[in-house]
Amino acid sequence: MSIENLQIGISVSLFLLGLSACIAGLWTILSHRYRQMLQQVSAQSTVATSKALTNVALAPLVESLTGLVNAINELIRTSVGVGIFLWLFGIGLCVAAFWLLSLM
Repeated sequence: MSIENLQIGISVSLFLLGLSACIAGLWTILSHRYRQMLQQVSAQSTVATSKALTNVALAPLVESLTGLVNAINELIRTSVGVGIFLWLFGIGLCVAAFWLLSLM
């Protein structure tokens, strides 16, 4: 096995790893797994808030639901941040693979 074949093998591996990281990052950004849950919790929160106006005992439940909605919102932001990182890392790996091939 010559050095050129080794360089080509490493470049192909880096490119495939970068491509899979880009796809995983875009999938993480574009997936709507948490958004549906946020919509359901928001709908339940609206119902609980309307009931809490007439029943004072439900006020802690409304506060808890508000905290849950905020936590899910932060979870969505975090998942989008991870997706952006994966996408940029994948682009970097693809660029490194092309750079490695250009050295030949």
